[in-house]
Amino acid sequence: MSFLSVLLDLFLEFMKIGFFMFGGGYAGIALLHKEFVEVRGWLTNEEFVDIIGIAKSAPGPVAINSATFIGYKVGGIPGSVVATLGVVLPAYLIMLGVVVGLSPYLTTPIARTILRGINSAVVALILIALLRISHTVLIQNNTIRLVEVVIFVIAFILVLLLKQHPITVIGVSVALSLVARYVLGV
Repeated sequence: MSFLSVLLDLFLEFMKIGFFMFGGGYAGIALLHKEFVEVRGWLTNEEFVDIIGIAKSAPGPVAINSATFIGYKVGGIPGSVVATLGVVLPAYLIMLGVVVGLSPYLTTPIARTILRGINSAVVALILIALLRISHTVLIQNNTIRLVEVVIFVIAFILVLLLKQHPITVIGVSVALSLVARYVLGV
């Protein structure tokens, strides 16, 4: 497979994903995993989880950050550019169409019915992505990874019960991981 065909594949795949990434990047995680880990084998589960972790931690939308990172891994800087353009272009075209032509009709009963279906599917896609990523992060070789589970529980409590800002939660989680590794040796 030539380098140009790899770039074309990246662009088209991310464009396809971009057209069906309703609900934002988190909903698209399941699509990204299916295509790049399961179907194409361009990434391992571990690489995918690392990429999503970096994409969520970096400023900007998860979908764009993921496309940029995956594109770079597969095709270097040109791959990064075409993957990012591919994932952004559909959202731009759809939003342009909505703003120009559909905004007056979004409150109609049929539009509300369609959006209800899309929103319900988005919740399912986010849940599937959560389950896949949590299994990879929290369990390895059918063994629970204790440090990761403790950090997860603390982060969960910080967000849900203590209403901490996500940046604070990420900072605390990084600090806990560093303490576990370099102070406790685990």
